[in-house]
Amino acid sequence: MNLSFSKLKRLLARREFREVYLKGKKYVGKHLVFYYLLEESPHPRLGITITKKWGKAHDRNRFKRVVREGFRLCYPQLGSAFLLNVHPRTGYQDLTAEEVAQELKNLNTWCGKAQSESTESCRND
Repeated sequence: MNLSFSKLKRLLARREFREVYLKGKKYVGKHLVFYYLLEESPHPRLGITITKKWGKAHDRNRFKRVVREGFRLCYPQLGSAFLLNVHPRTGYQDLTAEEVAQELKNLNTWCGKAQSESTESCRND
């Protein structure tokens, strides 16, 4: 299994991030906030957003590393229709890759339940 994080698995352009915000939904987890869009794409794709208000550069870089690793761990179980953008919540400094993977699995499961219960896209109000 290839656990690389190639350009095919990332949100790269500003327009892609904007599309997720404008057309997508929001899911709030314990340590992370997910903005996601269910769209036909060959791979689930990830974007990470963390601003300077969240701390020093080394803290922000660690957050991005941990989220990428959690995404890699959970990648095979995610549906190909996910476009994700991840934001931190309070307590992100102690986050582990396993916790990120668990939150991604929760999001995936929750969206699956919501889609099976209704014909609408999943959402968390």
